Amino acid sequence: MKTLAVSLVTWGLALCACTMPHLARADQLADIKAAGKLRIAIINGLPSFSVTEPKAGFVGSDVDTSRLLAKDLGVTPEFVFVANADRIETMVSKKADLIISALSITPEREQLISFSVPYSSIALIVGAPRQYQITSYMDLRGKKVGVGRNTSNGTLLKQHTSGVEIVEYEDERSLIEGYLKRQFDIISCQHATLKEINNMVTDRRLEAKFIQREYQIAIGMRKSERPLREWINNWVVTNLANGKLNEVFRRHHGHDLPESVLPKIVTPR
Repeated sequence: MKTLAVSLVTWGLALCACTMPHLARADQLADIKAAGKLRIAIINGLPSFSVTEPKAGFVGSDVDTSRLLAKDLGVTPEFVFVANADRIETMVSKKADLIISALSITPEREQLISFSVPYSSIALIVGAPRQYQITSYMDLRGKKVGVGRNTSNGTLLKQHTSGVEIVEYEDERSLIEGYLKRQFDIISCQHATLKEINNMVTDRRLEAKFIQREYQIAIGMRKSERPLREWINNWVVTNLANGKLNEVFRRHHGHDLPESVLPKIVTPR
C-alpha cells in the first residue's frame, strides 16, 4: 500500500511538471503592459523609414508607426537599434518585443518569426549612374553591385543573377558610404536611399534602372504569442481603415500606400 501511495505521488508530481509549463507560459502582451514599455527593434539609418536627422531627431514612417502603436497600447516605446542583418536575430534572442523596421514578408523569415498583416510596403530597385545601360538582372553580369546583407533585395540578386560581384554591407549607412567611397557603381536599395545619395554627390548621380520587387512589410514578433499577434493585427487593420497609417506613410514618402496594402472599400449599392 505504501508503495502504491508513493507511486501515485510520483505520478502526480510528474503530471504537474508536464502541465505547469503550459499553465505558467508567459503572455507577452500582458508582460509588455505590466512592464509599461515596448522594446522595438528598428534600423537607425534607413531613409524615410527610420533615420536620425540633425534637427528633427529620430524620424521616419516606421518611427511614427512605432510611437502610435505604443501609445495605443498604453506603454512607452523603447527603440533597440539594429543593423539590417540583425533584425531577425534580435527578435529570436528576445532582445526586443517587436520588429518595426521595413521588414518584408518572406518564406524564409516566416520559418523563424511571425508576421502581422501588412501595414506598409517598400519598393526595392537597382540604381546606377546614367551611362549604365541596365534594364534587367541580365545586364548586371560582370558588374559589381552593392547591397545590404540579409536583405530581401540581396536575396533577389543572388537568385536572379550569375557572374555578378555582390558587395554586402551591414546596414544602410555603410552601404551609402560604400558608394561615396567608389567601392561600387551599381546599387540595390530603396528609392529613398537612392535619393539620399543623390543629395550628397554632384557627379555619379544615380537613377533607378528597374524595380526588383515591391514587398509588403509587416510587424515581426516571436512565434506562439497569439494574444500579442491578435492585438497587433486588429490594430493594423483599424489604423489602415481609419487612414492613420496611410497618413504616416504619405508624410514621409510623399505618396499613398499602394492598393495592395490599403483595405478595399466596398461602396454600397
